[in-house]
Amino acid sequence: MTYKTINDTTIAEIIIKKSRFICILMPLNQMQDIDTGRDEVRQKYPGANHYCFAYRLRQDGSILERCSDDGEPGGTAGWPMLNVLAQNDLENIMAIVVRYFGGTLLGTGGLVKAYTQSVQSALNKARIISMEYSQKIILTLDYSYYGILENYLSNIINKVADIQYAEQVRLEVWVAVDKLGTFVAKVEDLSSGTAKVEMGEQGFVPNNLRG
Repeated sequence: MTYKTINDTTIAEIIIKKSRFICILMPLNQMQDIDTGRDEVRQKYPGANHYCFAYRLRQDGSILERCSDDGEPGGTAGWPMLNVLAQNDLENIMAIVVRYFGGTLLGTGGLVKAYTQSVQSALNKARIISMEYSQKIILTLDYSYYGILENYLSNIINKVADIQYAEQVRLEVWVAVDKLGTFVAKVEDLSSGTAKVEMGEQGFVPNNLRG
């Protein structure tokens, strides 16, 4: 199970007929992030004419979508913004476009184009990552087997969360759930059955943190 999102907040600005359109893209983890993010943007960019937004948030296996024109003519801001996020198949993401009016009306078609372009320009700057549903595994093994496993681990794990060197090596790693059986069997084989394997929690982690 995977989905695409961005790794960090990204900001881009365009100017159309003296109107400033500032798009802020931010990753979301939970519903509370939406209000927090909107409040932060209003504080950072005070006095704007419009603060339009759109978001797509994964909730219990489905996608919750919402958008707002924030005073722009209906369907000219929020919906085009949401459409860009959906067309790029992005989840757990919010786009906010701050508009400072430049004195020239753009018309409905011009507004749709402006808000679409604003979000797309920010996406062009953003780093898009793939998140994969994974299992946290705690491995404890002798140093003599760590070297053997290291190359294999780098090719299959999604993330190394921690490594501790004591009497034995202790690693906390994340492995895609659908690769879990193969991974555990390989660890047992390469360590001659001496590695201790403990299961932790499950969750989404980036699957592109492999070297």
